[in-house]
Amino acid sequence: MTSDLKQRKYDKVFERFDADHDGRIDQSDITALADKWRKALGVTTASPEGARLAKLASDMWAGIQRHTDRDSDQAISKEEWAAAAQDPGFVDNVAVPFSLAAFDAADADSDGKITLEEMVAAQTQAGMSESESQAVFDRLDSDHDGFVTRKEFAAATKEFYLSDDPSSVGTELAGSL
Repeated sequence: MTSDLKQRKYDKVFERFDADHDGRIDQSDITALADKWRKALGVTTASPEGARLAKLASDMWAGIQRHTDRDSDQAISKEEWAAAAQDPGFVDNVAVPFSLAAFDAADADSDGKITLEEMVAAQTQAGMSESESQAVFDRLDSDHDGFVTRKEFAAATKEFYLSDDPSSVGTELAGSL
């Protein structure tokens, strides 16, 4: 049985990914999310960065669909999402790579770490407020070096999906619950 905390986290992420708010996630929702990242980063669809974001979105959708779409209807229901989100295999093989694709999209200079500005630009496009984004960044940047690394972000993503600890940094990854 899913705890109340986990269910709230899963619902929040589902709502963020459901760009058209039709109660399901499909390829157009993931494409819309990538378009928001592209606009936030100020890149064109024809640029190398724009092409990279399009590929990331395509790869993310393929992974999500493969591991989540139990009825093969080309869309993910909230129930399918919650069932998959509890599976450590889904977390390791889909959720963490998806999160790292978002991280890579925010990492404008591809140096393997993001600044506060890069994180705020990406997270606000995904529906978080600037203050929520800054608070999450401050928690993720545990060594206070001004950067969040891919490793820190991946660990927080895993915590987000699997931890029932309301004080874990991963719990805040999607903003306030």
